[in-house]
Amino acid sequence: MDLISYGDSIPEGDYRLHSAFANALNFRKGKIIVSLVPPRTGAGPLNLVLKQLPVGARRLRASRFYFYVDENRLRKEPAALYSSGVPLIDAEPDTVMANAIVLSGLLAAGAPPKSLAFIFDPALEKDFSRVFDRHLLLRFKKAIAHFNAGDYARGVKTMRGLGLGLTPSGDDFISGLLSGFNFASLNMRFDLEARIEQIFFYAESSNLISNSFLRSSYEGKVSEKVRRLLQALAGKDRAELEAAAAAALKSGHTSGADFCAGLLFALMQALKGG
Repeated sequence: MDLISYGDSIPEGDYRLHSAFANALNFRKGKIIVSLVPPRTGAGPLNLVLKQLPVGARRLRASRFYFYVDENRLRKEPAALYSSGVPLIDAEPDTVMANAIVLSGLLAAGAPPKSLAFIFDPALEKDFSRVFDRHLLLRFKKAIAHFNAGDYARGVKTMRGLGLGLTPSGDDFISGLLSGFNFASLNMRFDLEARIEQIFFYAESSNLISNSFLRSSYEGKVSEKVRRLLQALAGKDRAELEAAAAAALKSGHTSGADFCAGLLFALMQALKGG
């Protein structure tokens, strides 16, 4: 069992298995979820990236120098530590806006059906064809209308927990919002601290996995894939932007697309002064 990387936000202590999936073993300590994931998932603030996932693992312990997965000991090599902070970049607003427009097209073309990519391409609303889906779409659109009107409290309360899956689409979108506004605040000096605080105040729910992602985004911590995408949005390499977007979209079923939709929405709102 080889440890490829470990996140910088994993507290020491004993964890118990919370949930197990083909591509993630989630362990819980209080309100914190730490995930054991394969290399294709990639590094994150609360991820342990392992060459192979240990089938049937029940316990995780984090100490100062080691992780223990059941009886297996994994040394915390300094070179394997993943620093998850939003990248500090000299970002030009005009460049970010031009890349955001490109990303909106990539998102619309590459997102799976029934994701929040419809925000940037209304033609994708056709995928919400069943009665339940149409009701879900109307609630999504109501939340977006609140955001567009500047009412982030009502927008978050409407979007929170909305959708299906381990992490609902609405939660992934809000997590993307927080990351996007943190990036804009840090790198383009927009005054967004009050908005970030307001979003997070209403964002958490009873879903522990969603809450872990939301808190990381609130604290300005991002996954390896999102970090790469943010760097590409501030650069001028179109091929890298396309590659970074494709990688980010591969997280979960619609989770990657929903997160990217929130990230992109936040950046466009900040850049437009909304």
